[in-house]
Amino acid sequence: MALYRSFFAVGFLTILSRIVGFLREILMATMLGAGAMSDAIKIAIKLPSLFRRIFAEGAFNASFVPMFAGLLAKPEGKDDAISFAEQILSWLTLMLCILVLVVELFMPTLFKILVPGFEAERLELTIQFTRITFPFILFISLTAFYSGILNSLDRFMSVASSPMVGNIFIVVFVWFSQTLNQDPGLDFSIAVLGCGVIQLLWVLVPCMRAGYGIKLKFPVMSPRVKDFFKKVGPAAFGAGVVQINILIDMIIASDLPKGYLSYLDYAERLNQLPLSVIGTAISTVLLPLMSRHVAAGKVNDALSSQRDSIEFAMLLTLPSMCGLIVWAVPIVGMIFQHGKFTLIDTYATSAALIAFASGLPAYILIKIFATTFFSNQDTKTPVIVAVCSVILNLVLNLLLIGPFKHVGLAVATSIAAWANALVLASILRNRGLFVVSKELIHFMGRMILTILLALPMLYGIKFWLDPVVSYSGFWKAIFIMVAALIGIGLFGVCAWLTGALDIQRFRRNMTRVDHES
Repeated sequence: MALYRSFFAVGFLTILSRIVGFLREILMATMLGAGAMSDAIKIAIKLPSLFRRIFAEGAFNASFVPMFAGLLAKPEGKDDAISFAEQILSWLTLMLCILVLVVELFMPTLFKILVPGFEAERLELTIQFTRITFPFILFISLTAFYSGILNSLDRFMSVASSPMVGNIFIVVFVWFSQTLNQDPGLDFSIAVLGCGVIQLLWVLVPCMRAGYGIKLKFPVMSPRVKDFFKKVGPAAFGAGVVQINILIDMIIASDLPKGYLSYLDYAERLNQLPLSVIGTAISTVLLPLMSRHVAAGKVNDALSSQRDSIEFAMLLTLPSMCGLIVWAVPIVGMIFQHGKFTLIDTYATSAALIAFASGLPAYILIKIFATTFFSNQDTKTPVIVAVCSVILNLVLNLLLIGPFKHVGLAVATSIAAWANALVLASILRNRGLFVVSKELIHFMGRMILTILLALPMLYGIKFWLDPVVSYSGFWKAIFIMVAALIGIGLFGVCAWLTGALDIQRFRRNMTRVDHES
């Protein structure tokens, strides 16, 4: 497969998904603003999504994909791979059903722990909405299972487009249901559950067409299944450390006044755009590729793929970080400042966005470094680092929430992410699984020079954009979209001038078939 071309294909579909996702967020901001109901529905969506990101997308992919891809790489390995997948599917379904049942039964007690600062009104709404949304974790985890199979087969398109299809369902459902009732919180809750069903069907059908119609079997604890569960526990914590940090933010933020939790969530949604597009594209493509390299003993090919991924990620992530920091207020104003979402809400959300964005490169590097560990079937080491990161985040939360309120929580998350990324890089380097080559050093130097050249021009455009925040509707969107395109062009030209963007090498990586096992 062509590594960069696969990155772009997955990234493009992820961008489309995020665009539709922002339509969903705009609807939510317009209908709910930032208050008790918005806080409640944010938690109702965040809880199953948190489990999804930690267990389904994180732990499951980190443990299942390397094992499944390793079996497929062997001669006549398809039958063994299918047999292994059937057992994992059976255990996964059983455990998810138990999880949903337990959470539904003990939800009031759970939320007294998770959001201790919620008063009666917000707590009641949160429980009501989450009872509807939480079964989403069952469908989206099964989606992750079939997505892992498709990724191992290098069939990324259905996987990458499934979130877009789910978001389209949510937008259409909420849009039409508003003509029938006046309960947007209930509408969003039902739509989230339906989104899970739609996404599952979207990846299940391609799996069946590819000859991998995995069936439920009576669950048996075979040696391979035991090995899987030994890896999946640590991976759940290691791959989900950023989400665990955000959960800690949510618990502590529940003591802040109404609306502050929504500010954090809106900011995190914007920060998730480049994180999801770049991080999802890289982890989706890189994990099965590196797993095959490792299984075949091709260490140099694995390191080459890792270095190409880091350069590709930083080429996109560092400009994204600068753009979000410099243009935070205009971006938040354009997307969310409608209906009940006011200018005051825009400035409060923008401050949190700036803090989150400062950790954006670290979030991406964590994904790449964690993928390296997972492809070597080591899920324990990231856990040790993750535990330290979570403890650091908690300490910083308690220190910073007083003077900086919700912004302090976002700053703590970014600092913890940087610490996590640096420690992972150090451990990989000591093991010979990450090489700080001259090429990588030169590339990072050129990227720093690119930023120094582009930043003054970005601030000039921001000075021009500041009055636009008070505009509304069509003209606000036009001004900011034009400015974004100018900003992208500026970074592209500056990267070309400094040599960070090598056009010929980039073209080779777009067309070159990466080292296959």
